[in-house]
Formats: sequence, C-alpha cells, structure tokens
Amino acid sequence: MVGLALVSHRLARKNVKTVQLSRRFPNEIFAGNVFTVRYLVKTDTRPCGAVTLKFVEASPLQGATEGVTFSHIPSGDAVSLIGSFSVSSRGDKRIFPGLLTSAFPFGLASYSRSCGPTESVLVFPQIHSVEEDVPPWVGGSGKGLERPDPFGTIPYQFREYVAGDPYKHIEWKKTASTGGLITKVLSEEGAREITIRMPKEASEKAVSRAASLVVHFARSARPICLQGPGILLGPGRGKEFANKLLTTLARWENKADALTLPDFSPDIVVEIGQAGEFVWRRSGDLYGHAS
Repeated sequence: MVGLALVSHRLARKNVKTVQLSRRFPNEIFAGNVFTVRYLVKTDTRPCGAVTLKFVEASPLQGATEGVTFSHIPSGDAVSLIGSFSVSSRGDKRIFPGLLTSAFPFGLASYSRSCGPTESVLVFPQIHSVEEDVPPWVGGSGKGLERPDPFGTIPYQFREYVAGDPYKHIEWKKTASTGGLITKVLSEEGAREITIRMPKEASEKAVSRAASLVVHFARSARPICLQGPGILLGPGRGKEFANKLLTTLARWENKADALTLPDFSPDIVVEIGQAGEFVWRRSGDLYGHAS
C-alpha cells in the first residue's frame, strides 16, 4: 500500500505540473447572481496528456459544486469547460489562483498546486425585478417603445439616430426617404427623464435597488439620471450609459457629506429609502407616491 501510494503521488504530480489554465469571465457580473466562467486548459505531457483533474476556486468565487473536473486533456490541445459561480458583494474583486488537484491513477495519494493567474473583475450591485414597484403613470415597463404613450395624443416622435439607440427602434421607411438613420421615440410626455436619487449613508439594499432601477429603465431606453452623495450623472440612455451608472454604484463608497442635487426640477424622481422603499414624485408634486 505504501508503494502504491508513493507511485500514485508521483504520477499525480506528473499529471498536473505541466497543465496551464486560463479563465474567461463575462463582461457583466452582478453580486449574488450566478454567472459562468470559461476555462481553457492545456498540457504538453506526452503521450496521453493529463487525466482526471479537479480545479477549485478560492474566495471570493463561490461555486455551486466542489470544483470543476477535467476528465482528459490531450497533449498539445486546449480543452474548454464551463463552471458556475457567484460573488456575494459588489466592487472590484481580486480573483486569486485556484487549486489544481490530481489523485490519478489509484486515488491513494494526491498532488496539488496553485494554478491560474491573479485577475481583477468588477462586480455590479445585486439586481432584482422592480416592475411591480413602478407606478403605471411612470410608464417604461421595459417591453419596448412600441407601447402607446399613456400621456400624449401622439404616440411617437422622430429624430436623428444617436449612439445608444436600439436598432429595433429605427424607423426604416423614414430612414430610406431621408438618407440618414431616424429613430422612433415616445412623445415628449412619455419620454420624461427618470431621476434615481440615493440617500445619504445608503444601505447595500438601497444600492441594489438603485441598480435594479437602472437596469429596468435602460431596457426601455428611458433617459436616466443618478444622484446621491458625491454623484450627479445624466441624463443619458442606452446600454453604455447604464454600464457607467452600474460601475459608479459598484465602486461607490458613500463618503460624501451632502446629497448632490442639480439646479433644475427633474421630470420624475424616485427617492430610495434605507430599507429600499421607493417614493415617486412628478415635477411640481408636493407629496410623493410610495411603492
């Protein structure tokens, strides 16, 4: 048994020492939400490559299973495999090397080594559906601009295309007749800006709720502003601007003493409380509408 254990250890060491591993993270990672990591592994061990390897990630990555298993890595060929993970909190995270282990061939002894580079990823705040919390008079359910405008008599207006406009909202007939891209948008009432206002010393739940509103209204191409202690961003629309707001919320330390407010009256304001509750206000309203 001692001899078999010694042989097992030596073969396991040979099995893992020449393996090279790299990771591919998704462009968008949200705290608490499961995402996939693509692994690329290769080896030059001849003649049969490497077999029966397990790779276990370190904190802050939390996996649904105990590691990712590679059954066979042919010599000279790269093998791709997917692992599912989550990260519990927002912000810039350092992903450290994981532990690559082999107990080949007998399972009597194993050999492990650190594998994979140290990397950095940005984790956005956790998001949840907020559709039920948006009053009907606000509009913008995220189902697209094809819905009639509930406030105006003219459902749509047209303007020249600007970066960030969804291609599905391009009016192709007018584009063909004018020679330039024309975008279809809701009439002025229905396209009012949404200002998301963060409280001083906001809780993590409040930050999460703000991020959820950003994602919700970005889907319907509504113009968005984000305000809070040390924050005054917008208005803007589209995926690129939404990512800018989510990046700000991901890295927000909330150390400013005062709430940053503009010198104009926003169209629609949603104030977020410490417990994550929403209070909606239209321009000129003295009292808000809680949700």
